[in-house]
Amino acid sequence: MGTKFFKNRLQQWWHSNFLFCDYSRLWRLFMYYGASGVKYLLPWRFYLDYVEIPITTRCNLRCPDCANLMPLYNKPYDVDSDTVIHSIRKLSECFDVCGQMRILGGEPFLHADLKRFVAELPSHKCRKISIPTNATIIPQDPELYEVLRQKNVVIVMGNYPSAAKTQQELIARLELEGIKYEVPQPGTWINYGEVENHNHTLKERTRQFARCNLRSKSLLNGVMYYCPRHGHGCDLGLVDKIEGEFVDVLNNTATQNRRQLQRLMWRHKPVEACKYCLRGTDEATRISRGK
Repeated sequence: MGTKFFKNRLQQWWHSNFLFCDYSRLWRLFMYYGASGVKYLLPWRFYLDYVEIPITTRCNLRCPDCANLMPLYNKPYDVDSDTVIHSIRKLSECFDVCGQMRILGGEPFLHADLKRFVAELPSHKCRKISIPTNATIIPQDPELYEVLRQKNVVIVMGNYPSAAKTQQELIARLELEGIKYEVPQPGTWINYGEVENHNHTLKERTRQFARCNLRSKSLLNGVMYYCPRHGHGCDLGLVDKIEGEFVDVLNNTATQNRRQLQRLMWRHKPVEACKYCLRGTDEATRISRGK
């Protein structure tokens, strides 16, 4: 390997990690791992900040202003179980540590194979594993609770007004089973707007992208998208799927995934889905949380 090779790698590393980086991501890295976190910025390391893995588009609330577009699915479906498991395995082999990994829906407790997915999660590599729920369903499968305990998972409640009663019942069950949970403070959502082209200029969308601060990559049906609205928008056929804006995790090699995911994670320009979203703009409004 000559000088040119190392020079190119150094330039790629600098461009990926610092030149256009999201400094909040770096802050979380050092907050999670302290001074030792610096080693995950080296060219041969890969720190994945935040990834969501949707396992179903079925939801028993279907809130009208759902940021993940669940009400727009005329035929909600469960993601194929083998696809989810293979996706988790392929993803896990290409990163060193992950700040947070989420299994979600729709409503994740509606998927019969949730315990299989949780069992596949690389908890030894993840700072946090979370499962968001609208707290309308209280699982009865003892094997699921056993896996949740072993994998050090946190159940995150939606804190929706319509689920106040069942949420308390779910909390009681989780405490009985010795499983951690979080209940966010009552608050509001950001209205991302209708999934329609808002005709913002490239300059406006670049500014929107910088202000958005939504850095949750979404691994849907074996493909990694920049954010959940990007993934579900493409899945619904409402957003064009542009080459270079996604990573085909299932069909890539580990090396290809590592390189492409690094580029996607540190991306510094808007994706196609930004045209169909108001988050990060002055037009975005605050709305009531859920139902």
